Amino acid sequence: MAAFSVDENFFTNVKISFILFHTADNSTQQRTSVFCIGKSVFISSIQLKTVYNAQFYLIMDIRPHVSQKGNQNMENGYETFVTDLRQLLLDAMDLEEGKIYFASKGEMYGCTGDRLFVECGPADKTRQVCGLHTEELYERYCQERKLEDIIHDCIREIKNARETCVVCDVEDLDNYEKIKGRLFIRLLNADKNRDMLKDTVYHQVGDIALVLYYLAGEKEGYILSTKVKDHFLEKWGRDREVVFESALVNTYFISPPRIYHWEKMLFDREYTGDNFMDLLNPYKPNRGISGNCLSTEKRTNGAAAIFLPGVARRLAELLESDLYLVFTSIHEVMIHSTDVVYPEDLKVVLLDTVKKATPKEDYLTSSIYRYSRLTGEFTVEVK
Repeated sequence: MAAFSVDENFFTNVKISFILFHTADNSTQQRTSVFCIGKSVFISSIQLKTVYNAQFYLIMDIRPHVSQKGNQNMENGYETFVTDLRQLLLDAMDLEEGKIYFASKGEMYGCTGDRLFVECGPADKTRQVCGLHTEELYERYCQERKLEDIIHDCIREIKNARETCVVCDVEDLDNYEKIKGRLFIRLLNADKNRDMLKDTVYHQVGDIALVLYYLAGEKEGYILSTKVKDHFLEKWGRDREVVFESALVNTYFISPPRIYHWEKMLFDREYTGDNFMDLLNPYKPNRGISGNCLSTEKRTNGAAAIFLPGVARRLAELLESDLYLVFTSIHEVMIHSTDVVYPEDLKVVLLDTVKKATPKEDYLTSSIYRYSRLTGEFTVEVK
C-alpha cells in the first residue's frame, strides 16, 4: 500500500494558507493520493480516497471567508441554517437529493468539524466531494444575515476547486527508480513540527529539519509536495543517506540557488537572481555588513539552498571566511562573512525581522548558524 502523509503544499508566486490532512490507510478499504488546487480557492484540507470499486473520491475541504469577529451561539438556529443551506445549494447547483449531505465532526473522511459535503459529479473515475465548514458559515450568517451571499461564495469556491485541481497517483511511490527524480528537500522548524515529523524521513541541524518530500504535481506554476514516510525506505530497499543525498541533488536542479540583490528585484521584473555557482564566471559577493540574500530561482522555500551540494563551500570560498547564516524565513537566508559582523548583532536583527516581517507559516528559526570553511559543518552559533 502507498501510505504517506498528505499534509502540506507550497505554491510559487502566491500565498495560500491551508493544510492537507491524511487518513490511516487500510489495505482492504482505501488508498490515498494527493493533488493541488488553484490560488483563488479557500481550502483547508484535501484528500483523495479510492474505494476498491474503482471509484475515486476527491475530498476538498472548503472554507469560504469568515470574519473572525464575535463568537455566536452555534446551537440556536444552526440545524435550520444547515437545512436551508443544503436545500438552496441543491436548487442552485441543480443536483440530485443525495449529492449533498451533512456529517458531524469525525463522522466522514476524518474531518475535524461539521461539514456539508457536496458531490460535484464523476469526472472519469474521480468523484469530487467538497466539504463546507458549516459552523464557520453559520458564524458568518449570524453576523451578516445574508444567506444568498454565502450560497454564492460556496458555489464559486466549489467551481474553482473543480477547475483547478490536479490529481496524481501515489502508487508510483512503491517504485524508487520511478520517483527518485521527484524527491527533494524542504526546511521546517523541528521543534514546532515535532509531531508532524514523526515517522518522516528528515535530517536535523540545530532546530532546523531538512525534510524529504515527494514532488507530487505541478500546474501553471503551482507545486504540490508531500512528506515521505520512513517505511518507504524499507520498501525501496535503499539506504537513508543515499536517498537523502540524491534528493539534495534533485533540489538543486529543480530550483537552482541564486543570490538576490534587492534593488534589482525592485526594478527588473525579469530578474531571477545571480548565478554565483558558475565556476567559469567570476562572482563578487557583498563582503560588507549587509550580507547576501540566498534563495533559489523560484524564490519559494529557498532557504534550503544553503544545504545543497557545494553551495556553502562556494560562498565561503568567495567570501574567504566562515559564514554566519541568518534564516529570515523558509524562503531565504542571509549570508554574512564572519570577519565583518558579530553574531549577537545578527540575532537582534533576526528577531526584529521575524517579529515585523515574517509570516507565522514562513518562520524557520531564531538561531544564528555558522558554516565552517575548514570542516564543512553547520552549527548553531547563537541560540
